[in-house]
Amino acid sequence: MKYLNNLNGLTRRDALKGMGAAAGGAVLALGTPSILRAKESPLVVVSGGGVYEESIRKAVIDPFQSETGIQVTYVSPAAEAKLKAQVETGNVQWDVVELSRPAFRPDASKYLEEIDYGAFDKETLDNLLPEAKTKYAVGSYVFSTVMSFSNVEYPADKPRPHSWAEFWDTAKFPGPRSLRSAANGDPTSIEFALLAAGVPKDKLYPIDFDKAFASLDKLKQDITKFWTDGADVNQLLSDRHVAMASAFNGNMELLKSQGAAVDYQWDEGELSALHWIVPKGTKNRSAAMRFVAYQASAQAQARLNNLIFYGPFNRAAFKYIEPKVATKLPTAPENIDKQFFRDMGFWGAQTSSGKSNTDVLVERWINWAAG
Repeated sequence: MKYLNNLNGLTRRDALKGMGAAAGGAVLALGTPSILRAKESPLVVVSGGGVYEESIRKAVIDPFQSETGIQVTYVSPAAEAKLKAQVETGNVQWDVVELSRPAFRPDASKYLEEIDYGAFDKETLDNLLPEAKTKYAVGSYVFSTVMSFSNVEYPADKPRPHSWAEFWDTAKFPGPRSLRSAANGDPTSIEFALLAAGVPKDKLYPIDFDKAFASLDKLKQDITKFWTDGADVNQLLSDRHVAMASAFNGNMELLKSQGAAVDYQWDEGELSALHWIVPKGTKNRSAAMRFVAYQASAQAQARLNNLIFYGPFNRAAFKYIEPKVATKLPTAPENIDKQFFRDMGFWGAQTSSGKSNTDVLVERWINWAAG
């Protein structure tokens, strides 16, 4: 998943610089949860590299090592195929991996350990969003795909769309648009098309593919480009090739901070999540469960989300996040209720044909886009 390596199209170095400055040094002042120290074999933690690695080392891994005495070896990138190969050959080298999709596939039990929620303290469990607590995965962070605008065509003092139905209304809100391609399995444009067709955000699932593509048919001629990488839509908006688009919240916030004439709003945004999983057969199961419990704690999540544009899964984290940073995060109380979560279980589920719903989406999208 590309956003693990480039912060949804922007480098994490830029994001670290921008959000770190905004946090005003508060990250270093935060304490860490009290966890008993223990000497265990090194824990292999796998996730994205670059500035994300810098952020998670500073916010989670270093404090975890200090508090528990468990040494961590960090590896990147995370790859689903490599995870499966390790389990299938019985040569499991990874202990904790930041990936979502394997946990929501029908064969999850074959490749993943069940999460031991007995390793979590009550405060953490009570404050985690329901979407964070699944059988084979624990939530790591949340980002949003939101409606974004060129401020030249749609300045703040001019009426703008506040729903995908209005985004689809090219008579009332003229101008070229951009949406994300689903050729790689991303479902946001399908979800937004259903919202535009009048489906309430809490009734999106199960997805009605026929209705979604019929809705997309109505807007197709006004789409300048179906973007695949966050950098693409950044350029489209900044260079005024489109008047409005779906885009990653972190990209838009960083572009705004750099003076670009772009803006965004949270209404009917899609919340996407990354999760921590534990490979089946790990040699460090106990330490792995302690790590996923630790990263889910309020203070650990606050340290991380003071540094990057992601939102915490732990609601109590906002007690420790700078208020001016918190308002920019997807899961802030004033933002989350305006949005909806992607249903990972639906997209991982198999259809009667034996294909996953994601496979069905990709096939239908490719055929539709070529038509």
